[in-house]
Amino acid sequence: MNASRTSGELILAAARRAILERGPGSLTLSAVAAAAGVSRPTLYRWFPTKEDLLGAIADYETRLFDLGLRAAVEAHRSPARRLDAALRYLVTYLDDSLGADSIGLDPAFALRSLAEGLEPQVHALVRLLGDDFAQVPAVRAGGLSREQAAEVFIRLAYSHYLVPHPEPEVLLASMRSFAGLTRRSTRRVAG
Repeated sequence: MNASRTSGELILAAARRAILERGPGSLTLSAVAAAAGVSRPTLYRWFPTKEDLLGAIADYETRLFDLGLRAAVEAHRSPARRLDAALRYLVTYLDDSLGADSIGLDPAFALRSLAEGLEPQVHALVRLLGDDFAQVPAVRAGGLSREQAAEVFIRLAYSHYLVPHPEPEVLLASMRSFAGLTRRSTRRVAG
């Protein structure tokens, strides 16, 4: 990795942390540069305006989602285990990546971020799971496409983030049931 790429990633990570801690309204380029350990000219070379930085953070979030989902799914070989790993990732990734209070800090920004992330996340889920969606009875029967099933799962994860279920494992069990997965089917086939 070259130094420029490292600087860009450091800036994005620092900006993301600042938004999670204080919201996007409190984000200043000077504070991001200091938190990233780069000079202000370096930050401005990468992101001349706050709007450029916020736009890049959306792309960065998409890459982080994709990398995390890929790691969760590729740890398994069987379609049932891959789908199960993806569902678990979906139930936890927003809390893990956005933090529990991003809605409270700036609801409009948080909701806009979710809306903008939906389509890329659907595409990532379909791309990484592919034929594994045949595990879902509604997909297998032709009632839903892979894309529609992926969107249902992601929207369920969004709803859990917005109105948390007191026991995420109960929500996950419901998602597994809809996906045609049972504990036995995910244990039976070696990952």
